[in-house]
Amino acid sequence: MKRAGARGFTLLELLIAVAVFAVVSAVAYGGLQAVLTSDAQTRLRGSVLAELQITLALLERDLRQVAAIELRDRFGDRQAPLRYSPLATEPELELVRTGNGGTQRLRRVAWRATEEGLERRIWEVVDPGDDQEPIARVFLAAQDRDGVHEAPTLELRFVVPGPSGDETLDAWPPLRASDHPTALPALIEVVLDVPGLGRIERHLSLPDTR
Repeated sequence: MKRAGARGFTLLELLIAVAVFAVVSAVAYGGLQAVLTSDAQTRLRGSVLAELQITLALLERDLRQVAAIELRDRFGDRQAPLRYSPLATEPELELVRTGNGGTQRLRRVAWRATEEGLERRIWEVVDPGDDQEPIARVFLAAQDRDGVHEAPTLELRFVVPGPSGDETLDAWPPLRASDHPTALPALIEVVLDVPGLGRIERHLSLPDTR
């Protein structure tokens, strides 16, 4: 009688096993790669969202603490405490705000969109026109996506009450405010276009200085 013995794998069976293992490994790797990519995107989006919340909170605090005071440039001309022109080479929102120490701690602050991100600058000297270098910090840093450099953009609109209802302006101060340089708008519409998050719009009210 023939004794039953262990039979080895044939070459064909080994080839089939290797092929099945390769397919399963490819599918598993693709799934793992998709999970890792999704996790990285979620983490990045969460980080950008957290940075956006900090940025908006700081911008809102600057605007709510704006000081309605009359400034003088280096030539002695009067300047508004809040200034913005979309037609400037580098549009910039510039304002004077109070601090914890009241009027004894006034600061001149500016916000602008750059290629690096949304930049906030602070001067120790309040009156514009000085040569002092500001302290700068970049928020919502620009990102490179698929070889494309993406930076946030900033749009501002200023709302003032009018005889026939609210009026929206794209620059401040308006020409008719030349006799009242400390006048402020009632509301500022802030529109940020942030890579990865899209368009974010906030309406920020200013102190009533009437």
